[in-house]
Amino acid sequence: MNFPSPSMFLPLLRTSTSLTQIHQIHAQILIHGLPLQNHLLAKLADLNFIDYAHSVFDQIPSPTDFSWNSLIRGYTLRGSPHNSLFLYLEMLRSSIRPSNFTYPFVLKACSTRASIREGEQIHSHVFRLGFRSDIFVNNSLIDMYCKCCCLDSSRHVWDEMRDRDEVSWNSIISGYVHWGEVESARELFEEMPLSRNVVCWTAMINGYGREGNLVEMLDLFRKMVVSADEVEPNSATMVCLLSACSSLSNFEVGRWVSIFIDVNKIPLNTILCTALIDMYSKCGDVEKAQRLFDGISCKNLASWNAIITGYVQCGLFEEAIQLFYHMQEKFVKPDEITMVNVLSACAGLGALKLGREVHCYLGRNGLELNVILATALVGMYSKCGKIDDACLVFVKTSRKDVALWNAMILGLAYHGNGRDSLAVLTQMERDGYQPNDVTFIGILSACNHSGLAEEGRIQFSNMINKYGLSPKVEHYSCMVDLLGRAGHLDEAYEMVQNMVVLPDSIIWGALLSACRIHRNLKLADKIGEIITSSEDPNLGFCVLLSNIYASVGRWKDVARMRRLVKDKRIKKPSGCSWIEVGDAVHRFVVEDSAHVKSQEIYETHWILVNHLKVEGYVPNFDSSLKNIDSM
Repeated sequence: MNFPSPSMFLPLLRTSTSLTQIHQIHAQILIHGLPLQNHLLAKLADLNFIDYAHSVFDQIPSPTDFSWNSLIRGYTLRGSPHNSLFLYLEMLRSSIRPSNFTYPFVLKACSTRASIREGEQIHSHVFRLGFRSDIFVNNSLIDMYCKCCCLDSSRHVWDEMRDRDEVSWNSIISGYVHWGEVESARELFEEMPLSRNVVCWTAMINGYGREGNLVEMLDLFRKMVVSADEVEPNSATMVCLLSACSSLSNFEVGRWVSIFIDVNKIPLNTILCTALIDMYSKCGDVEKAQRLFDGISCKNLASWNAIITGYVQCGLFEEAIQLFYHMQEKFVKPDEITMVNVLSACAGLGALKLGREVHCYLGRNGLELNVILATALVGMYSKCGKIDDACLVFVKTSRKDVALWNAMILGLAYHGNGRDSLAVLTQMERDGYQPNDVTFIGILSACNHSGLAEEGRIQFSNMINKYGLSPKVEHYSCMVDLLGRAGHLDEAYEMVQNMVVLPDSIIWGALLSACRIHRNLKLADKIGEIITSSEDPNLGFCVLLSNIYASVGRWKDVARMRRLVKDKRIKKPSGCSWIEVGDAVHRFVVEDSAHVKSQEIYETHWILVNHLKVEGYVPNFDSSLKNIDSM
């Protein structure tokens, strides 16, 4: 009778992919006493059946270094580094001496945990056990030190290596790039005696891209394509290029990269498709992004987040929310990035009910209400008119950052609670947080909305003299509007003339509005010359200037503004608003008749207008387009 031999089951074990098959082979190993436990253990670790693997390990009478290494490797690859390190300690206590195959996965566990202290202790074990010359162990040490931000230690290991391979060079170069030491990485890159592979080329390209240095990034990419190394860019290279284009919103270069991908037939995996979606979205071409998204057969969370983020950044809030609903229908679980974008869309639409549902969803699904989500919630509740709810979220968030303080200050400013915004700033400073330029946009807006001219002057001075911040156009806009509304037009005009940045149309418009309020025709004429001399005058400002002239009977100037609008074909974009009714958000455009209940809506509108007239309401047409549109 022929008894089964190990050679019969070993090929079956190596090719098995399901737990059922492994159970059957394990049963035969136990029945016939075959010495295949270590092979079984290694296979279970490869397939991520780590608990099963540990039970097999416990049944091995005398585990070898192979047994220990297989289980340590399994826990590391599974993402359980603490178990890997615990097993390593148990191995040291046993009679089994670690091998050079032990340390790559133990050191990887240290880098996953960012446990530099344990990593240094294991480095001393490597030295003591005589593995200091092993290239695999040294490469793992370089990688561990780099990922733990210990570049000096990593370089020390690298300098002492007698033999280096591609992995050694790739690891040290990638480490320098990761922590922003691009020039140090470039020096090593140029010194590399081996044929440089796609990994180190891509690492360098990524380094310059992350710095925002598109010129150097593209120059290096061109050198890669024609290099004597004869290396071809892969999908990871293209992802790095696209990520740089996305962060800088450089659509021209991004489109060139997209064409390069098509021409060179670089395989479009999910990661590369997601990078293309992100680039097209951030550069404003959401239609192209949507087509790419629709073409992905296996959409992952990153893909959904990229397209939703793109719609939100382009102000297409309704479409973003519809995508979120579609994402849920596909049973893709959202993460923090998804929820922040959905909350931003709710804020943009004023969709309070949906915003509350998202808030409840966070609690039901165990998503931690961290400072990023809290900031999004404060912004959403503030813009949806629920400042009390925004304050409640703010107060309940124990760990605050500057962005959350800013959101609260801006929310209070948005609701005209100037004194409360100033009180929050005071508390922010007491708690040791340094205000930034966004903080002062909120504070100056609060002073503006509450008519606190003197407090606005003080805060503007503090921003420059106390915190050393340079005012931006937004700060000047707030101050000019604040001073103009308070009647200090000469001071506002002097501030505009002394700005360290060029004034934009918003600043001139704010000053012109103040001229209308306080009937300062002399200053209005000066601003009018500036506005009308621009290549693309703003229609609203032209109307405002025309009405100022009409109010004092300067009809020639009114006619001049009419001719300007007509000659330059200036048009006003259609006004748009949203309203949440039940579970739906409805969008309305000026003179829209597409809504199914548009006739009923217009009839109700006229009823309300007539009721107001009966009560004595007289409409003010000072800012209407009648004088100009009649042409």
